Amino acid sequence: VVFHKILNSLGYEFEVAEVKRALDDARVWWNGEKAKTGEVWTEVSWAKLLQKMVSNLTIPDSSWIVAQLCERWLFEANFRAYDDVLPTLNELKSAGFKLIVISNVSSSKNLKTYLRKAGIPNCFEATIASGDIGYEKPNPEIFRKASRILNIPASQILHVGDKYEEDYIGAYNAGLKALLLDRKGLYKDKQCPKIKTLTELIHLLIG
Repeated sequence: VVFHKILNSLGYEFEVAEVKRALDDARVWWNGEKAKTGEVWTEVSWAKLLQKMVSNLTIPDSSWIVAQLCERWLFEANFRAYDDVLPTLNELKSAGFKLIVISNVSSSKNLKTYLRKAGIPNCFEATIASGDIGYEKPNPEIFRKASRILNIPASQILHVGDKYEEDYIGAYNAGLKALLLDRKGLYKDKQCPKIKTLTELIHLLIG
């Protein structure tokens, strides 16, 4: 919807379904490229995906359009945190826990913008973006990076994430304690420590 809005403002009157189809096809293409090359998602990757989407829409002078999409998307997209995020972060911070974000995103700069737009305050020791360091979850190295930044042994860090392979397995293999946030019951078959809400984290860590 955001890309449709931007393209329309630039004079390209596509249907929402057309833009969605072009983006979906571009994502399929990107996943294939990533499988072949192992390329980590960066701002360059983002531009490549948008270039493919624009190409799928057969738009001429695509380099200028891609630049507009890259620049404006971040400011026009909406982000919303779950209701339990802020109270949990505040409780943990007040209790003296050091907090850090590890995310498979293009850059720390963009990650900070996502957090700000979602209304999440800057209460973190650091934000680690895969695009900045060249490793993506579940690669253990991205979790070890957090250990080095915090100057805390991996075994004393708890990672909470909502994807089984990327978050739980990745953190576990890096030597961290790991907890799976399964809000929608998608991982009922997985035998691992789980919570359904972040509020449960307060009870587990603080009591």
